[in-house]
Amino acid sequence: MKFKTTILLSVCMLVLPILSYSQYQKINSNGLDIYYRIFGEGTPILVLGGGPGDVSDRYLSLCDLLSKDFRCILVEQRGVGKSAPGTYDETTINIALTINDFEVIRKQLGIDEWNVLGFSYGGYLASAYTDRYPGPISSLILLGSMGLDDTGFSHFLDNITSKLWASDLELIEYWSDSVRVAKDPKHAIVERIKARMPGYFYDRKKSLTVSQNMKDSDFDFEAGNWIWKDIYDNDLFLSTTESSFNKPVLILHGRQDPLGESVPHTLAKYYKNSKIVFIEKSGHYSWLEQPENVKNNIKDFLKN
Repeated sequence: MKFKTTILLSVCMLVLPILSYSQYQKINSNGLDIYYRIFGEGTPILVLGGGPGDVSDRYLSLCDLLSKDFRCILVEQRGVGKSAPGTYDETTINIALTINDFEVIRKQLGIDEWNVLGFSYGGYLASAYTDRYPGPISSLILLGSMGLDDTGFSHFLDNITSKLWASDLELIEYWSDSVRVAKDPKHAIVERIKARMPGYFYDRKKSLTVSQNMKDSDFDFEAGNWIWKDIYDNDLFLSTTESSFNKPVLILHGRQDPLGESVPHTLAKYYKNSKIVFIEKSGHYSWLEQPENVKNNIKDFLKN
């Protein structure tokens, strides 16, 4: 499970914070203060970032893109950053509590219905949210979603590695050395994530914007491990279920996303009222590589 947390977290890196001036708001949910920020005005979109274990600052660039047209509610998810509990265990960090946090925020804001956008692991989380609380969700946007289960990871790392240069592989080997790992395990993981970043992009140069600004404090691997434990221990993958969510679903996926094309096609079969749009010349971070394309697709989707 620690392996999956590391790999999936490496999917979820973004650029430097852009909208850091927005004030955090908080609400107590099941004994823990959950923090969130709001950007823009208009139709509300709950923005769920990846990981599990990313701080919400990793997704400010996405909110910057969309907040010119929509009201983006960006959550610091349970177990991470400002929303970290005093004790990490199955009673403080799990999928059910995380999903309930979103409902508590929605009610605090007085929103009857909102759109939900999930990126990568956040796509799985958004799907789990619609499965549990379909009523208040008017539409679902899955952006580079990991899908309904972990099957996409069977080829994920191979696809990334196939795009790396010899210098990238040397860095991965350097930070895999047992002495360096023992000295500072978290830093070693983050350095390996940096080295793999070019494999997530169609345009290698754009990956530098992500990797050059990456910090150890951007992640909470412990929170991610507890989330994976909950998913596996309680068989929470959605591929074994049938979806009752019949509202509109937009599946946006980079054509060169290392998760491959099987994931969005599986999602399209799962959601009967769905539409797939492949973003050309784009890897996992489609809104960084093709921002106007992503924004226009979301705008068109929410207008209809």
